Amino acid sequence: MLNTYSYSALESYRSCPRLFKFAYIEKVSVPKKVNAITYLGSAVHRSLQQLYKLGADGILYPLEDLLNFYDNEWKKLNPEIITISTDYYTVDDYIRIGKEMLKRYYERYQPFNQGILLGTELSLHFQLPGTLYKFRGYIDRLWKRDDGVVEICDYKTGQTLVRPHDPRFLFQMGLYQLAVQESYPQFDNIELAQYFLRKDEVVSYKMLPEELEILKENLRQAVLATIQATRLDNFPPKEGGYCQFCDYFDLCPAKRHKKIIEEFATSNPSEGGADSNSSDEVLIAQEMQTLADDYIKAATDAKELKNKMDSLKADIIEKAKEYNLTAWEGTLGQVKVHLSKKEKFITKTEDASAFAQLTNMARQLHLDDYFILDANGLMKGIYQKKILPEEQLALLKPFVVEKEGNRVTVKLKHETDRADENN
Repeated sequence: MLNTYSYSALESYRSCPRLFKFAYIEKVSVPKKVNAITYLGSAVHRSLQQLYKLGADGILYPLEDLLNFYDNEWKKLNPEIITISTDYYTVDDYIRIGKEMLKRYYERYQPFNQGILLGTELSLHFQLPGTLYKFRGYIDRLWKRDDGVVEICDYKTGQTLVRPHDPRFLFQMGLYQLAVQESYPQFDNIELAQYFLRKDEVVSYKMLPEELEILKENLRQAVLATIQATRLDNFPPKEGGYCQFCDYFDLCPAKRHKKIIEEFATSNPSEGGADSNSSDEVLIAQEMQTLADDYIKAATDAKELKNKMDSLKADIIEKAKEYNLTAWEGTLGQVKVHLSKKEKFITKTEDASAFAQLTNMARQLHLDDYFILDANGLMKGIYQKKILPEEQLALLKPFVVEKEGNRVTVKLKHETDRADENN
């Protein structure tokens, strides 16, 4: 369990539980590198902070000085640690994109002394009501407008424009509102606003009291998920387009084997290339590659065989009905067909409404002996979410056991290539 949670921590767990473990549980130290896209956002944020700190005192920071400040932020970086994850882009492209954002923003919002600035780059703490969970929110800009509304501002430098009811918007910005309300209870008229600098658009929204209550429960459940994962050490990697930006790419159990194989394939043993000797790591990687190939071939054969058997079974049943036969003689043996009809009660999957009526009728007829406990639903819907009081959860705990779940799936080579092209 973390001492303090944040939107970025919970978002990292949602995106990839293994990333969460690397960053927040193990706190793995990795070689210093900076992704150009990420640093673009940081440099723009610091530039806007400078703009508003001066503007709050009635000083208009000249646009030329602002752009020089932004340039100097990039000059602080060692070029050797900057990484580019997008084809066709260079570091200079990202520097230019940031400048264009700042120019548009400057022209639209100068002189930056509107309303009352309450803070920039604020770090606010609060405790989630009804829990012991502590949170921290980082707010880009907090200000009181001339109409008396306190606006919580968050700058976005990415290309995606969200809607006010997007769960990510409500989760992040709602968390910030809870932080502001805890620190400044006198603010009762709050509006949330995300400034999308690339699109020159502002998405704003006022959360309803009931939406904040839902958010509190969602935050509680999000924390419980990380606690459960920590207790069971269950942090599976979740692959996606964001993997290319991950600081732990080389350590990821979903990526490490492929990287070793690719590096070994491109190394030149005659020149003493990396992994050209019989290192343990390469030998293990090659062993796993062979094992993977054997499994993929077996899985492919099994799938083809199953499809063939399903097709033959359908043909046999059809002919059995057509010719009124229940046993067929072959040169290798006999095939028997069992055709029958039986009565059964409706299931929840087939018709949820009818099943609910059946359940109610069975209770009225005192047929409780025929009810089967939904242990899976009890675990996921009640126990893990801690819906019951602690004393009742304690009564259920002795019946909880840990079971290891294993699943092996296959993605054929052409499917992997196609997925890479789409990302």
